[in-house]
Amino acid sequence: MAEQKVELRKVRDFSENLNDTFLFIRQNFKPLVTSFLAIAGIFMLAHSILNGVYQGHVSGAFRDIINHRTSTPIDSPFATMFNGTYFVLLLLGLANYVAMHVVITCHIKLYDIKQGEAPTIEEVWNEFKNYFLKVLVYTIPITLLIIIGCLFCIVPGVYLAVVLTPFTIALIIDDATFGGAWERCFAIIKNNFWPSLGLYLLMYLISVFSAGIISAVLGGIASLISYFTTRDIVTTITIATSVLGVFSFIFYIVFYVSVCLHYFNLSERYDGTGMLRKIDSIGNGGADFNNIQEQY
Repeated sequence: MAEQKVELRKVRDFSENLNDTFLFIRQNFKPLVTSFLAIAGIFMLAHSILNGVYQGHVSGAFRDIINHRTSTPIDSPFATMFNGTYFVLLLLGLANYVAMHVVITCHIKLYDIKQGEAPTIEEVWNEFKNYFLKVLVYTIPITLLIIIGCLFCIVPGVYLAVVLTPFTIALIIDDATFGGAWERCFAIIKNNFWPSLGLYLLMYLISVFSAGIISAVLGGIASLISYFTTRDIVTTITIATSVLGVFSFIFYIVFYVSVCLHYFNLSERYDGTGMLRKIDSIGNGGADFNNIQEQY
């Protein structure tokens, strides 16, 4: 008997979100990860290489400062850390995370449209092209707003971060404008803030912990090799380990798939779009309610 596909538009509690997240990833692992690495992997690789160059430069400069090899103002710790490469790295890092969000959300959107059939890379790429720049531009003011909120006693920033976590999903799934996605996020979060905070925190910790294991192993290997080599090889080793660290981003899929499923849950609680779709399909020969569990 074929395993039942994950139904996206349904009400879920905490444990159901957790189970459906891993079930969805297991059922769609190959097409999801393939699209993730093929499309967002370009941004991950560019960010990892630049990050390796930056870390190699900073570690080498600090080694010179500690060994009193230089005393010029340009080589001060502040100037060494906050140089032009640092700010380019920040922008590339933002583009990297936006690309990951967009790829995962586009995959899930197409999965919903195709009623449980996994989309191809070409289909995800076509959706990605339509939304990436839009999401990137809109994410900048959202990120700045959250940062400003964190500067005011942290609480406003945490609140905005939780409310606006599914902002990208609203833009893509509902094809909303900036104002529409903003209003949607605040509308569906009513009476669901604390469950959302708990879910996001747990799934994020799972993703970070899993990715951290790989990063720690690679970082330990790089540090060990660097200790026994000259400075000329340190940068090369740092870049190489950063590139290999791209695979640690795969664990981020766990967090964002959970966020997407929670968005469908909140939307269903708010306006019942999934139930309305089932009602509309009655009599059209496209509905199958035999495997749908009752919801109360």
